[in-house]
Amino acid sequence: MHISYPVRSIIEDIQLLSGGKLTLQPDLGTLLELARQGSGQSLMEDLSFHAKFVASTARMMNRIGPDAEGYAKLSTEFQAAVERVQTAIRVLLQDSEDEDRLHFERTYFALTPASLQALVALCYDLGWYKNYLLEQAPSRTTSPARQSGLAWRLALVVVILGAVLWIGALHVRALIGNELLDVGTLTVNTTVSPAAERMLYRLFAGTGILMITGYVAVLIAGAVFLVCSPYRLRQHGWLMMSAILLYLFVPVEGYAMILDARMILVEFSGGADPAMLRELFQARVGALAGAPFVALLCYYTIVVLAVFQPLRLIGKPGA
Repeated sequence: MHISYPVRSIIEDIQLLSGGKLTLQPDLGTLLELARQGSGQSLMEDLSFHAKFVASTARMMNRIGPDAEGYAKLSTEFQAAVERVQTAIRVLLQDSEDEDRLHFERTYFALTPASLQALVALCYDLGWYKNYLLEQAPSRTTSPARQSGLAWRLALVVVILGAVLWIGALHVRALIGNELLDVGTLTVNTTVSPAAERMLYRLFAGTGILMITGYVAVLIAGAVFLVCSPYRLRQHGWLMMSAILLYLFVPVEGYAMILDARMILVEFSGGADPAMLRELFQARVGALAGAPFVALLCYYTIVVLAVFQPLRLIGKPGA
């Protein structure tokens, strides 16, 4: 059975919570996926409750031994809980593929010691799912926003389009700046004619509008994505680093964009003074001793992080 991303994310959380003790992740994922597709969340919660009882009872029976007082009672309760677990699993498997039903029948429902041992192992994993539910209980009121795929997908589209607009405008402005300045200095190139210089200032201010629009869109949509997406920062180190790099330079970009806004107002308010435009342009290019250039390198790093996704915590199969 294909396991959807939300279910894989839950399993990753459970693996982290258990300290890497899950042993039957594929079968646990199958049950979670069936519960999600068939609106069987309540049944899955009941299953995990009984499974946790089976796991804890089996652990206690192994510890005290068959000759201990009360062992017979524990054995009876254990058998009853096992039957409840098997019944709940069979109900979840009603709408599953034949291959999945056959696998569970052979692995967990056969009347053999190996099958019972495998079922107890699955109950241990289901018990960790119960612990996960208990841990998530205080924040479950916020889960619909995270589970809703529409909000974070739209936010991701806005982030991508805004980034293209913003970074693209940055590069265009860099080309314009190279035309206006002497190489390696902040001095305006005296060989540029006044008419050409005036036109370049207008292009620089116009692309500033696009840059500011794209940047603001990235900031807002990025925050929505972080809140609503199923990507959790503690499992996705690349996303956490990307968010830090993006929002770390907000003060730098804010200061630089104030200069851009002043230049836009001067340019498009009519009757712009070329000397004032030249002063604002030089102040913008040399703002904060090159900190905006360092920020641009960090934005390139975000692209690399998003493509290769390092520091991503994945549950270890069979751990």
